[in-house]
Formats: sequence, structure tokens, C-alpha cells
Amino acid sequence: MKIKSIIAGLLGAMLFSTFSPVTSTAEAANIVPVYLKVGKYSILYTQPAPPFADEAHRVQVPLRSIEDLLGGKVKYNSVSKTADVEWVGHTFQITVGSKMARIDGKTVEMDTTPILKSQAMFLPIRFFLDATDLKWRWDQEGQQLVLSDERVIAGEPFEDFMLMDGPVVKDEQALVIQSYSVEGNYMTINALNVSGHAIAAGKTDIQPLFHYRNGQFSIDPYNRPIALPLDAVQKGGIVSKKVQGRITEDMDYVITVGRELK
Repeated sequence: MKIKSIIAGLLGAMLFSTFSPVTSTAEAANIVPVYLKVGKYSILYTQPAPPFADEAHRVQVPLRSIEDLLGGKVKYNSVSKTADVEWVGHTFQITVGSKMARIDGKTVEMDTTPILKSQAMFLPIRFFLDATDLKWRWDQEGQQLVLSDERVIAGEPFEDFMLMDGPVVKDEQALVIQSYSVEGNYMTINALNVSGHAIAAGKTDIQPLFHYRNGQFSIDPYNRPIALPLDAVQKGGIVSKKVQGRITEDMDYVITVGRELK
């Protein structure tokens, strides 16, 4: 499986146009805010829908992402619509549509409810974070939940990115990935320069990785890149990268970094 992943990564730019889109062009062209960052990775997409902020302003993520990305274990009962989660030494039980939950066997009340979206359970991740000693923060400027604890950078998409990562980095946090859009066969990723200075041409690094359910992934390799280097971006300025890629039926995650290279 890992050999297949390596091949997919090397050929990523050529693979993008071969997959069928989940949404129509009109739907995909909408701007999608980015609400979750794990370590240096901004989470653009999680099957079957990207993380979002609910009416209570809580970031909701798919149940399965707790296991696939963040190192937990999950079970879901489709009859009772209840999920059992084991994560960083704690146990959680939550039910779709209910504010009542259990943490380590004790009943607690949340300020929002898990929901069903696209036939998948989404849960308010802040509820889990408050019960743990994980390092996290709310980025008010970027309107993002940022998990900075190494214990949760545990998923295969992260491992695959590290496998292909190669450049020397000056600042891993120089950019805040704010949003993206997909139109036709292309994805445009928008980022804010928060480094405190202008970034020279060719030194801005926005590098998406498209991960598929079969374990393969697509990425523009650093050693033989297809995409042209990005132009210079001013302090506090917006920089966008347009790549050949779109959300597909067999895709489970899209992640990216936003950083400054030396």
C-alpha cells in the first residue's frame, strides 16, 4: 500500500484530471473556509464534507476523522445514532441531536449537538478538547481551531506528506490558509501572510496533498515540481495558489501546509 502511495505522489499532477467530481462546477466554485489546523497542516477537506462552524460557532468534524487523522478509536451505532470514542486516554459517548454526553462515564451537557451531514456523524471537537490536556488554541484572526499537540498528528495523510517533504523551512506558521475553492479541474487555495514581513518570490510554500480511500495520494513532488513558484507576497497580504485538483468520490482528505521557505 505504501509503495502505491509513493507512486501516486510522484505522479500526482498527472493523476488529478482523471477522477470524477462529487459536486457540480457551480457548487464547487463556492469559497470554502478552513476551520481546522493540526500541527502545520491545514485541513481543507474531510470525507464526506469539510469541517464547518455550526450555529453555536463550534467547529464540527466527521466522526471518522478522529480515527483517520487524530489517532483515536471510534465506534458508531447507526440505530441509536450514538458514537463511542477513545482518544488520548479518555472515553466519550455522544448522540446525534443530543446535548447530553458522557466523558469517562460521567454525564455532561454540551452547548451544541452532534449532527448528521451527508449520512455521516459530525461532532463538535471542542467538546473533546476541553476534557483533555491537549495543546490547542482558537485563532481569532484566522477563525480557526489550531491543534498543536504532537499526539494528534497521527493520520496516514500526515505520514504521506512527511514522506514527500523536502525543502528547508524558515517559518512553518508564516501563512494562515484561509479558504479554498474548486472550479472545474482546479483548486485555488488562499492564504494570509502573517509572518510579519514580505516573503520573497519563490519562498511561499502552499502544498496540497490529496489522499484517497485506497491509501494512495497525489502531491506535486518537491524534487520535480509541476507548479510554478509563487510570486512575492507583502506583509499582511493574500497569496493564492491554483493547482490541478478537485474533490472526488474516492477522496477522503485534502491537507496542505502554508509556510515560508529559506
